[in-house]
Amino acid sequence: MEKVAIDMENLIVRRARDDEWESAMELAFRVFLKFEAKEYGKKGTESFAEFVTSENLKKLFLTGHYDVYVATMDGKIVGVGSVRNISHISLLFVDGAYHYRGIATNIVEYMCDCLRHNTDTEYVTVNSSPYAVGFYHKLGFVDTAGKMEEDGIIYTPMRRHI
Repeated sequence: MEKVAIDMENLIVRRARDDEWESAMELAFRVFLKFEAKEYGKKGTESFAEFVTSENLKKLFLTGHYDVYVATMDGKIVGVGSVRNISHISLLFVDGAYHYRGIATNIVEYMCDCLRHNTDTEYVTVNSSPYAVGFYHKLGFVDTAGKMEEDGIIYTPMRRHI
C-alpha cells in the first residue's frame, strides 16, 4: 500500500458528527479486514462486523452514550476511535495509507484529554488486538491480564493512567 504524504498541521481530531457514523464504521471495518481479520478467523470477523453494524450501537452514539471520534485531513476521515462505558477505548483504526504517522496516537491522546476534563476516572482501558499491543505499550498502557478470546475476538486487556 502506498503511503500518502500528509501534513500533520492539517490533521483534525474531534467528536464525530451524527452524519459520519456510517463512514467511521466503514473505515473501522475496512482496516480490520486488511490488518486483523486473518488472525481472528471467521467467527471473530463476524463478531466484529456485527459490532460495527449494530443498530443498537448506532442508537447509543446518536443519543450521546457512545463517544466516537474521527481524525480528518482535508475533510476526509482517516482515523476513528471510540469510548464506551465512560473510559474504555472500544475502537481505534487508521486508514492503512496513513499508518505510522502519529494519527492513532493523536486520537488516543484526544480521547484521554476528553476523559481527563469530562470525567472523574483515573484510568482508560482497552482490549488491544494482537496487532496493536506494541502501539499501546508505547503509549504507556500496561497489560492487566494475558491474551484472551471472546466470540472469536482475541485481545489483551490493558489500562493507562490518564
